[in-house]
Amino acid sequence: MRHRILLAAAFAYLTIANVIWIAKDTRPPFWDMAAHATGALRIYNAFASDGLSAIGAIPFKHLTGYYPPFYHTVIAGIWAVFGKSLDVAQLGNLIAIGVLLLSTYGIGRHLFDPFTSAIAAVLANFYPLMIWLSRETIIDYWITAMVALAVWVLLKSKGFSNRKWSVAFGIAAGLGMLTKWTFPFFLILPAIWAARQNLKNAMIAAATAAALTAYWYVPSVSALKAFLEINTAGGVFEGDPSRLSLNALIFYWRALEGYQLFLPLFVAFVAGLFVLKRNFTPRWMTVVLWLVGGWLGLLLFQNKDPRYSAPLLPAVALVTAPLFNRRRMLTAALIVLLAFQHYMVSFGLPALPEAVVLKKGVSGELSWNWNLYTQSYHRLWGRPEKQDWQIEHVLRKVSADANDTGIVLGLVPDIPRFDSLAFQFYIELLDYDVRLRRIGIFDEAALLSNAYVLASETQLPHAASFAADSRINTYIMNHPNRFQVTERFALPNGEIIRLYKFQ
Repeated sequence: MRHRILLAAAFAYLTIANVIWIAKDTRPPFWDMAAHATGALRIYNAFASDGLSAIGAIPFKHLTGYYPPFYHTVIAGIWAVFGKSLDVAQLGNLIAIGVLLLSTYGIGRHLFDPFTSAIAAVLANFYPLMIWLSRETIIDYWITAMVALAVWVLLKSKGFSNRKWSVAFGIAAGLGMLTKWTFPFFLILPAIWAARQNLKNAMIAAATAAALTAYWYVPSVSALKAFLEINTAGGVFEGDPSRLSLNALIFYWRALEGYQLFLPLFVAFVAGLFVLKRNFTPRWMTVVLWLVGGWLGLLLFQNKDPRYSAPLLPAVALVTAPLFNRRRMLTAALIVLLAFQHYMVSFGLPALPEAVVLKKGVSGELSWNWNLYTQSYHRLWGRPEKQDWQIEHVLRKVSADANDTGIVLGLVPDIPRFDSLAFQFYIELLDYDVRLRRIGIFDEAALLSNAYVLASETQLPHAASFAADSRINTYIMNHPNRFQVTERFALPNGEIIRLYKFQ
């Protein structure tokens, strides 16, 4: 009974907190979040205009870009029921929260008693990174939930000895692959280990997964190759450690401590590893292979980010949970800590420093540190803010001049929440007759082909802003006869933006 109360209370708390947070926050999505919201919007529009024939358009027209379409399709379906808005898309993550909670609990039941399983489930959902991800239109929370679900179903198959659960695992694995292509990293070793017991059912499960994933992956082979090149170039630009290196391994340990768990829960995880080593039994093999395979797989990517390893966090929670088994005072302290951390990273505690850095990591476009805690994720995720980033205002203004062929708006800055992907999302959401052109490198012909151009007066040192080519602003300033300032305004981060009209 206690475990049911704990699970229900955790889900209710997370639901209420997310509803409040989303209601308070008025900022636009940015970068990946905006891109995924746009992908969902394109799927919604395709079904609205073409009906079921849109199923074929999703992979062949690349409606979701380089990413598989499961998350985007779920959000499009939620929009069809509750209305098309960013808030509704963010609240759609409540489904993934429930899946992650129940799946982690289900895995735990193969390892220990109901209450300890419930502790593991609560931990997985209350880790700081998961709290931040739960309010964003991004696939990393969903891939974490799908990995946990697939591991649970794999355990239910009892080493593929149960045919029905084996097929169910194939379906779960297929949907996981249709959520994000990193899915196999976390499941390949556990699945191979389980397949030793019944190779025939394992092959049936693999065939089921392959049949589901072929729908999107076969038409997207060339796009995925291009994405791999972009991923590698992005990692080099950001100064990420090279593949399969010691620094790459350290990166994900530092990310685990500094951004995913914070020091107290990281210490608890390390203690859990020591306990597991001392009391290891074969029933833990699936979780261990989940951790090992996931970490090794992620080292293959040049580009690195703490959210890429989020699917390991349910396994981290399962290793940690036995420390609190039948220790009431320790469990009570854990619940207090989780509630405190949740409030701090969700709504902020002004009386505390923004972050307490234990040791600085490698400096770069995004610097990753060993932290006691941090109240925000590079000031990009954290407390809700009521801010107007002027995107809709700009689009209304320039679209007023649109003719039969629309109007071209050039965007020079790449500031989070004032970036090309955020603009594109609102262009498609609100159906503005505007064509957006991102201008990152100076090109006179490309610059002169825009009806309007947005440029910043300065390049302030704010989080994760990639500076544009300075020659663009110099050219605009040196040709006042061609570029007329129609408006000048400040962004919430202090950046001053000028809207130029080409004469």
